[in-house]
Amino acid sequence: MKTKWMIVIILALITSGILYFSHGQRVRESIIFFPITDSVAFTTASTSLEFVENMDDDEYVIEWDVNSFTDKVIFLRQDLSLLFSDGKLIDTLSEWEDQSQKLAQFKKVNGEDSSHYEAISLHYGEIHLEDNQIRSTQQMTSDHLYVIDSEFTSAFSFKNAQTEEEHEWKDILDKVKAQHLEYSWNHLIDHYQINKNEYEAIPLTELARYNTEPLLGLSKSKTQEVIGSLWEGLYKNYFLGLKTKEGKVIEPIGSAMPLLLFAKDYSHVLVLIQAEDGTPFKLIQNIKS
Repeated sequence: MKTKWMIVIILALITSGILYFSHGQRVRESIIFFPITDSVAFTTASTSLEFVENMDDDEYVIEWDVNSFTDKVIFLRQDLSLLFSDGKLIDTLSEWEDQSQKLAQFKKVNGEDSSHYEAISLHYGEIHLEDNQIRSTQQMTSDHLYVIDSEFTSAFSFKNAQTEEEHEWKDILDKVKAQHLEYSWNHLIDHYQINKNEYEAIPLTELARYNTEPLLGLSKSKTQEVIGSLWEGLYKNYFLGLKTKEGKVIEPIGSAMPLLLFAKDYSHVLVLIQAEDGTPFKLIQNIKS
């Protein structure tokens, strides 16, 4: 009898250990900005949106691919991606691995009606050096796709308008997105009583161009520091859920594209987000001098 109970206790402890270990692994799924190092680089990184099939008269499928490869195996690799349709978040992707250098994700997304899809991804690596210092490497990629699904024509797609018909559809979809986002963003700016003249506004999907460009007069190294810290905050407070003051977590799907407001005095960044139900959110990131 004692032997039987000992076996049960041991099995319980082993199970608890596995659960704890598994939970511990999940906790490590996070973006934490450390100073950037040049000792590791991304050899490839990409985000791709492609029209793959027209299922029927009312629905089509696009494929969303996110890939990255570092030139060395490093302590932790993580990629995350956000997909917007006409300015609203419709889906997310995230993958991470220990002691890795390559990540590859793809997802087929069903769509209906004509839409402008935009995706932005952060490719991230945490590096542990021999002197016990921890460093980061990061890169952003993005892509977009116009899909036209009209009762007057078969579904088709384009990235850059070439024909007269494509230019007409681009103008229509751009105006639809702009009207929706301007309404949401102006509501947020008014709600928080923000003086727009004190900030430089950048929609989240346009942030990828600052992989190489300096951000608003900042140095290249300071730009990467600000972007890395910004993504750390976005991951914790947007990607994983919008947290209210009361502790409630609201699903980010359906929210308006975040608007980034960079203070012209380089003191801080505001991130304005409107949830699908209209709840306003403001995140603040201070920029250290």
